[in-house]
Amino acid sequence: MRRRLLQSLVPMVVILAIVAAVPLANYIATSASRTLFLSRSNDADWFATMAESPLQSGDIANLRELAVRYHELYNTPVFVVDVDRKVVATSRSGVDVDEPDLKSALDSTLAGRLPSEPPALFPWRTGEMVVARPVVNNGRVLGAAVLRVPTEKARDQVQRGLLLLLGGLLISIGAIVIGIVRPITRWVLRPLNDLDNATHQITRGALDTRVSTDGRAPELRRLGDSFNSMALSLHQDRQREREFVADASHQLRTPLTSARIHIEGLSRLSPTARFALSDIDRLGRIVQRLSRLAGSDRPGADAESNEEPLDLAQAVKERLVGWKAVYAADDMELIIGEMVPGGVAPELEVDDILDVLLDNASKYGAPPVEVSVTRDGTEVVMSVRDHGLGLGSRDLKKVGERFWRSAHHREMPGTGLGLAIVRSEAARVGGRVVARPPIGGGLVIEVRVPLIDDYEV
Repeated sequence: MRRRLLQSLVPMVVILAIVAAVPLANYIATSASRTLFLSRSNDADWFATMAESPLQSGDIANLRELAVRYHELYNTPVFVVDVDRKVVATSRSGVDVDEPDLKSALDSTLAGRLPSEPPALFPWRTGEMVVARPVVNNGRVLGAAVLRVPTEKARDQVQRGLLLLLGGLLISIGAIVIGIVRPITRWVLRPLNDLDNATHQITRGALDTRVSTDGRAPELRRLGDSFNSMALSLHQDRQREREFVADASHQLRTPLTSARIHIEGLSRLSPTARFALSDIDRLGRIVQRLSRLAGSDRPGADAESNEEPLDLAQAVKERLVGWKAVYAADDMELIIGEMVPGGVAPELEVDDILDVLLDNASKYGAPPVEVSVTRDGTEVVMSVRDHGLGLGSRDLKKVGERFWRSAHHREMPGTGLGLAIVRSEAARVGGRVVARPPIGGGLVIEVRVPLIDDYEV
């Protein structure tokens, strides 16, 4: 924004400076031209006076000597013509009175009119300045005295003046930009910079951030008020959310504790009860995370965890104890394959992921279902394989999309969200989900998550 504003203001300053400099440049050139013209006009008047008597008498020898001495002294050629434009005296030979500049000056002078001032002497102009004065006796024009004035020195003087003007122009533009334009730009953009900084503070979780609207333009005042209203609404929503989470986690603790006590008594008798007990424990961990979330000052972020890495293989084996009972009740075989220890992020919801994969395998696949945990480079891989019909190459690319279901399974109960949840949970810890057809048919779903480097077996 600042760059765009400067790109708009600086050209305006340059244009205004050029508009102001053009008359000054014209004045410098015109002044030098007028000074040279007036000084040589006096000399031409003197020659016209000296030529009056020789033109009447015809004795022009002295007039020739005066012209030569003047040429040598001032390096300015001079000649005198009679009324018929015949050169009667000259400081150098080869005068052509039919040259356009000389002809125009002689036409005006021999008609008894004084020629107008020559144009301004800009450095790019070349040639000599013609200064002519009539030789008059009793009101009758006898001839004309003409000076061909060199203009090199005058043009050099104008060039130096224009260079000084250009230097002053650049210095003035720089001073205006640095001293006026940039401060004005900062002043104009200060409310937007304040709003930008406040927005960044909001995104970092400082929901109590507000912007000042005092002394601002009406448009910016309305924008600031709208921002403050939005920030206040976000703050209030976050506060209500935290209060709700805190209340919900507090209210859930007591019934969960009571349910756990009752199920512990049944867990000695039934594997299914032990499975339910593990679910109760998982709910307890969820409640603890809700409590930490309610006390967090950052929106949507759990409290910093200092827990040790989770051994994925051990967590899977513990969860499979309950699932073996469920599969056995349905006369389905559940095989526990290779279990290689590997540390993963402790916040990975292994139970949720495994529940989805095993439930899908039991509904859409065919036994036996095999679960394994292996390592592949820097990843820990949890895979679930069934021996059902599997999926085609097109369907494999869509695994994990929300609400997507294979054409073979659309008549069966389900929402198409299970694998999408698994993919989202894996991505939360930097992992991914891969679906592939194994050798021998069926389907393998792999959940690949990063191996934590500091995990020790």
